[in-house]
Amino acid sequence: MSTTRPTATRSLAPVVALRPRSLTRRADALRAHVDVRRAAGLPHEQLFLDVIDETLSRTRGVQAEDLDVWERLLALVEEHEDISHTLPACAAAANLVGLALFGDVEELAALSGLADELGHDRLARLQHRYGTALETDARLPVTTAAMRRMLVPGLVRRLASHPGTAPRSGTIDDTCLRAAHALLVQGVDRAWTVPLLDSVEELVDIAAHGTVHEWRHHVAMIMADPWSPYASRIVELADQAGPSHAVAVFRSVVDLCRAQDRGHRVPGHVHHATRRSRYPGGRAAP
Repeated sequence: MSTTRPTATRSLAPVVALRPRSLTRRADALRAHVDVRRAAGLPHEQLFLDVIDETLSRTRGVQAEDLDVWERLLALVEEHEDISHTLPACAAAANLVGLALFGDVEELAALSGLADELGHDRLARLQHRYGTALETDARLPVTTAAMRRMLVPGLVRRLASHPGTAPRSGTIDDTCLRAAHALLVQGVDRAWTVPLLDSVEELVDIAAHGTVHEWRHHVAMIMADPWSPYASRIVELADQAGPSHAVAVFRSVVDLCRAQDRGHRVPGHVHHATRRSRYPGGRAAP
């Protein structure tokens, strides 16, 4: 008599996706801890706790291909969950991941709130320092995706159509551009050089498909001398390409670098041309 059971007709139990469930439990535990800290009522912590909580609440919507970066975010928040002085860093990293993975108006509004609280430069430094540790490869896909969300075409119309952001749509839209610029110039070495872009097709391609790492190398040459022939050539190519938002960002970077250069030449003086200038698409320059 055979001791083996026939298996041909047996129905096997469905495989349970254990990793997403484990990550969800960890996120829920962190949210419970956030609630405890929020109940303490410390005013300087509330914004950061809200940003972290809002991001963690999205855990059930994380796609399978994004579980690695999500797990790294959870590990970061777990490591610092009781440390007050790193709370802004955790919030900045959580918002960066939220932008990259979801990019909804809630993440954009949170970005604006963080920029108002921390300033664009400090926020960008935190995003760069802590966000880099969450990246899954050297091309910086998380930072690249987040930056694309900040610069997505038609953003102001999207914000204006949402009841939660409509009253501040213009402000949030402008903040997203400035936040993207501040993040773009992080870690830039002005000595970097790369082959020059010399056609509309090349500029459009790198704007649409390039990574933040590639963008930073071209920005480095613009920052080294915003009045150089290459910077002027970028402006010329962007004008030829038309109002495509991705390409317009390069024009905006040149404009902002030039405005900052004017300010550095006259310490303490706000250059009036900077205050009047506008980015393509109607965005006011900072």
